[in-house]
Amino acid sequence: MILKSIIAMSIFFNLIGFSPIVFKLDNAIYKDENGSKNTAAASMIDLSLPEVVIRPQVSKNAPNPNINANHYLLADMDSGTIFTSYDSNTRVPIASTTKIMTAIVVLENYKLDDIVTITPEAAYQIGADAYLQVGEKISVDDLLHCLLIKSGNDSAYALAQHMSKDNSSTADFVSKMNETAARLGMKNTNYLDPAGLDVAGYSSAYDLFLATKYAMRFEKFREIVNTQEYTATNIDNSIYHELKNSNRLVGEYQYPGAIGVKTGYMPEAGHCLVSAAKRDGHTLIGIVLHTYADTAPASADESRKLLDWGFTNIKWFN
Repeated sequence: MILKSIIAMSIFFNLIGFSPIVFKLDNAIYKDENGSKNTAAASMIDLSLPEVVIRPQVSKNAPNPNINANHYLLADMDSGTIFTSYDSNTRVPIASTTKIMTAIVVLENYKLDDIVTITPEAAYQIGADAYLQVGEKISVDDLLHCLLIKSGNDSAYALAQHMSKDNSSTADFVSKMNETAARLGMKNTNYLDPAGLDVAGYSSAYDLFLATKYAMRFEKFREIVNTQEYTATNIDNSIYHELKNSNRLVGEYQYPGAIGVKTGYMPEAGHCLVSAAKRDGHTLIGIVLHTYADTAPASADESRKLLDWGFTNIKWFN
């Protein structure tokens, strides 16, 4: 009776592809055929069947999310399940969403209380800035706030230069960004600067999901991207930098459950937003790149639609 049960189970698990279980069952059959029935029975009892994981799914008959952007993706942060996407592996400029990787490299390689001296090159970067002053001494912690809340290009360069021996080059830091991207499996990504200003650099919606999923493992990252307003100061509290989150979902929209993550805009990249929201213990990550509308709120509007679609149409099985 035991042998028949073992054989039946071996056939079943072989059909569904659970090779480790098949190996154990076949070993039990061998023991039974060679006169060791007690050992065979013990092998049956000792079998460790694999845990069956039921991933979240989109409900049947869910409508099309109808997102007005050239590239988008919505995924479950915990399981990595992709629920919907469009042209999500195409290599495109990603503007300041680059700073997600900048923050990862900082968090993996610096101490938060390290002190950075602001160089002229950092202070005079074009585009969004936190108004850092040449010669100012400020902590890595406060520079991360400038980077992720205000999207400061000056803070991105200041943090990147801090990795070089003479505080003058971003080359080592950018190399570390690309090494980290490769480690995370980001196959369609090449960073050329720490702020996303060089539009010859590129990534994809899917790769940005991989970077964001990893970044959200860091408590400091989660804390900062979910901060609406913050005042950064230099080490002697003589210079103040008032920061307001550029992510409308966290700020003025007060989107239910919003917890980050990062905005981006360049003419070549269009309006971009990597968003995250958590409800009932489930976290969705949305990527919207290059909205059809060339307006400041466009990426937040499309991200809100994408997240709404997800929380309305996804079923979690727990």
